[in-house]
Amino acid sequence: MADAEKKEEIIELTEVVEENPAPAGKEGEGSHEYAPELLAMKSALKVRAEDWMASEGVKVLERVAREMFPRIAEAVLRKEIDKLKTEIKEKE
Repeated sequence: MADAEKKEEIIELTEVVEENPAPAGKEGEGSHEYAPELLAMKSALKVRAEDWMASEGVKVLERVAREMFPRIAEAVLRKEIDKLKTEIKEKE
């Protein structure tokens, strides 16, 4: 039962924080303590994501391009070939 009460309290606090920021004063001070930490974590995560995109993201993009471009080119070329065949049959 004690675990359920603790979880309920966490959920309630999370809901309060998400709904509206606390007004300035004693209640608002707690939320300001974590703001710099959250900004630092967000910044670090952004840097890691950018680094991943610069290295692994390029590899993923190249692999997808290798798989997709031949299919796209085949479809486009097939349409053009069919058009040419139709034109040749019309001229005969």
